[in-house]
Amino acid sequence: KKQVLSIYSEFSFQITQKKVKRRSKRVIFVENIISLFSASPFTGNCLSHRFDSAMANAASGMAVHDDCKLRFLELKAKRTHRFIVYKIEEKQKQVIVEKVGEPILTYEDFAASLPAEECRYAIYDFDFVTAENCQKSKIFFIAWCPDVAKVRSKMIYASSKDRFKRELDGIQVELQATDPTEMDLDVLKSRVN
Repeated sequence: KKQVLSIYSEFSFQITQKKVKRRSKRVIFVENIISLFSASPFTGNCLSHRFDSAMANAASGMAVHDDCKLRFLELKAKRTHRFIVYKIEEKQKQVIVEKVGEPILTYEDFAASLPAEECRYAIYDFDFVTAENCQKSKIFFIAWCPDVAKVRSKMIYASSKDRFKRELDGIQVELQATDPTEMDLDVLKSRVN
C-alpha cells in the first residue's frame, strides 16, 4: 500500500512541478493512477468500483435504445403517439421507452404517467391554436426531476440528458420540471408563444 501511495505522490509531484498543460499527458497520468489502484491488491473492490463509476460518469451519458428513436420518429412524422416517457435502466446502462401514450390521451393522462418520486425524460406533442386562429403543434422535451427523487438518480439523468436529446432530432421546446406546477398546461402555452 505504501508503494502505491509513494508512486502516486511521485507522479503528482512531477506533474505539479512540470506544470504540464497538454491534456493528453494529463489523461495518461490519470489512466496510470487508475490502473495502479485497480491492480493493487491493497485497494479492494471499493476503490476500484469508485474509479469505474467515475470513469462511467465521465462519459457523455447512457446509451440510447433504438426503440427510443423509433417511437420519437413515429410521434414526429406520423403523430401516432401523444407522448412518450423514457426511463434510464441502470443495469442495462441505457435509456429505454417506459410508456407510450395514444393520440386520444389528454395532458392529464401524460402528467399522471410520470412517477412522483422518480426522474424521467418525456416527449409531449402539444397542440395549440395561435392568435391568428391556426392549429399548430410543438414537440416538448421534458426533463422530469422531482425534488424527492434520489440524488444518484438526479445526477444520472442530468449527466445523460444532452446526449439523449441529441439522439432525438426535432425537439422544439425544452422544459425542466421538479414539480407538477412547473409543467402544467399554462406553462406549455406560455412557452409556445
